[in-house]
Amino acid sequence: MSSQPVIKCESVYKIFGANAEKMLQESNGNVNAQTFQEAGCIVGVNNASFEVSKGEMLVVMGLSGSGKSTLLRCISRLTDATAGKIFVEGQDLLSLKNKELIELRRNKMGMVFQSFALLPHKTVLENIAFPLQIKGIKTEDSISKAMDMVKLVGLDGRENYFPRELSGGQQQRVGIARSLAVEPDIWFLDEPFSALDPLIRKEMQDEFLRLQGVLKKTIMFIT
Repeated sequence: MSSQPVIKCESVYKIFGANAEKMLQESNGNVNAQTFQEAGCIVGVNNASFEVSKGEMLVVMGLSGSGKSTLLRCISRLTDATAGKIFVEGQDLLSLKNKELIELRRNKMGMVFQSFALLPHKTVLENIAFPLQIKGIKTEDSISKAMDMVKLVGLDGRENYFPRELSGGQQQRVGIARSLAVEPDIWFLDEPFSALDPLIRKEMQDEFLRLQGVLKKTIMFIT
């Protein structure tokens, strides 16, 4: 008997526009992007169905503007899907109340985006410890855990640096460490290396593969 998938999507649609739901209902799920655009709607995700098993990495590839990031944001419910079903570890994501959704994100999901989004007034260590402190973990415990993450991503000796004192690759390492600090089961990576120059990008890709080899996370990787 197969184990339950960590992520499961069933006929997920995300359509932007005032008449999105009405248009989708009238189309019976047969969405034509051109027809919808003429009606003032933009199709972001069109009938996406898939499963991601524990420890698996699903890579979503496509051109800019093809809806890759929109799909990821639907699965993390940073954006609400127009239609369809999304399950995370068996939970119906679309039925969760705000408090339940926040707890799920805090405890189960780690996210790394193209923009590093580091807090400029906080050091490397403080940036990494920040999500732990948001969870209510004591300062000394959060700093200790953050230091473990500093070592994991190879930033030993730079824990007291500010973001402005780091290279692009080092800043992204901080973003990766911060996303892993809460020990998430699911790791969402939304074009995390696209803002880096080619040499640093290759270095970070190798680092990512090393981390996955150690941590065995369930990953959705957008590229």
